Amino acid sequence: MWRSISVLFLAVSHFSLFAQCHSDVDHALLKTEKPVISRIVFNPNNVFDLEAKGVFWLHRFANNSHIISKEQTIRDDLLFSEAAPLQLSELAETERLLRSRRYLRDAKVEVIQYCPTDNTVVVAVTTWDNWSLLPKIDFSREGGESKYSLGITEDNLLGSGNQIQLDYAKDSERSGYLVSFASPNIFGSHWNTFASYANNSDGENFEFGLHRPFYRLDSSWAFNLDFLKNKEQVTDYLLAENINEYDRTRNYFESSVGIKLTATEHSIQRLLFGTTLEDVSFSAQVDTLLPIPEARNLSTIWLEYQLLQDDFYKLYNINQFNRVEDINAGWQLRLRLGYLQPWLGADDHGLQLQLNLDKAWQLLSTTWLFADLSYQHLDFQQSKQTLWHLGLQLNHQLNRRNSFVASISAEQGENLFADNALYLGGDSGLRAFPLYYQRGDNRMVATAEYRHYTDWNLWQIFDVGFAAFTDVGRSWGGADAFTSKPELATKAELDDKVLVGVGVGLRLLSSHSSRGTMVHLDLTRPFTDNPDISSWQWRVTAKRRF
Repeated sequence: MWRSISVLFLAVSHFSLFAQCHSDVDHALLKTEKPVISRIVFNPNNVFDLEAKGVFWLHRFANNSHIISKEQTIRDDLLFSEAAPLQLSELAETERLLRSRRYLRDAKVEVIQYCPTDNTVVVAVTTWDNWSLLPKIDFSREGGESKYSLGITEDNLLGSGNQIQLDYAKDSERSGYLVSFASPNIFGSHWNTFASYANNSDGENFEFGLHRPFYRLDSSWAFNLDFLKNKEQVTDYLLAENINEYDRTRNYFESSVGIKLTATEHSIQRLLFGTTLEDVSFSAQVDTLLPIPEARNLSTIWLEYQLLQDDFYKLYNINQFNRVEDINAGWQLRLRLGYLQPWLGADDHGLQLQLNLDKAWQLLSTTWLFADLSYQHLDFQQSKQTLWHLGLQLNHQLNRRNSFVASISAEQGENLFADNALYLGGDSGLRAFPLYYQRGDNRMVATAEYRHYTDWNLWQIFDVGFAAFTDVGRSWGGADAFTSKPELATKAELDDKVLVGVGVGLRLLSSHSSRGTMVHLDLTRPFTDNPDISSWQWRVTAKRRF
């Protein structure tokens, strides 16, 4: 009898306590009361919603054969824990971190219950997985050049978040095999690593990295270690035609440590110190017709200052469509000053300066302006090399399904290394023209694009969008070695002007894939004096941007 009375008393007490907890959460109240997190609830979701309209065997097979991200994999990325005071900013930052993982399509981190009696909350972490085992069959063709790759990639090995890749690729410059492994969060330590080996037709490549980044805005320290050794063929182009080839071998090592200087509610300052060893050499081959660049060693010790403002927004239809994009509208500054040191292997003493600046402004409720500025300066062996870059992008949402985008990208260089020429055409701008069409030390591209985002979804696999665009641009200047050959100098004068191209296209976004690849199928028309370029041509590429 007494046992029954005790059980009844406990049940009534529990019900009474539960009744005093509620799910109608006031964020302003939470900021004032500063409750403690009593429990974290995980709600993992598989790749496809089997209750959605149009589900068939492919979706069921995908879900049954997919290993959902393990709770520990998600927990390792949390920036908060049970029994810790609630910080709403930590929940928002965790949500952004989870969304940045390729194996997750989306994430939501929220308070679902508040109990004023003991001033505690329950936090729910809801995630939606991407399909991560990808047979890689990529093909694109533009300007008469084809490239493809065959292989397999697993971006969420056994639900652990680790990535492996086996790949064979061929493009206009090389073919070869690649094997790689990456872990974004080693055993929940916030360390990550990457290792790859490639055996290409023009040489072997090794790459290894071990990092402990500033994984959260107020991280107190960071560490970086990178090693790269590669040999590859460099091709000089003129009007998209191969006119010269030579080999480039690059040995690269960088190590750095960083510390947080100060942090306020919306601003963080950091300082990093590091060493970079970079040795680049060149060698001629059978098809080398022109002088090859001089070898260079640019090994430096450097100091870097970072300023980061925390002003994040959840936006849609900026660079992708039909999905959340986390955009930081605050100032982001990176300033690095390096000194070339002969005792590290540098060819001579010298000064190296790098500046990067990013900012976004909301001009109207439906209009955003994005800007990025960079500057590179190298004072080395009685020669000064500079490169300025300015990028502006204006996004105006006409309505939920339509937007207008205007952008301009401009670079001005002086005394650039011959193997770092600025090419224009294809993926580097002027989509109606072939890859590597113009080259120089200066480049400018302006684009106006109308975008239409449909609600069409092909088998829950592809979201569909459309685009109509006009590109205007030119690449010019610089000391061209091939102007010494009369036949090449004459050819260089063809289309040596501002070029214009127009086009319309279809966009297919792989909405449930960990790669988030967007297939571009464009019909373009270049305005050109070159008789070798057809007036209308199809262009197929795969990108991660609209």
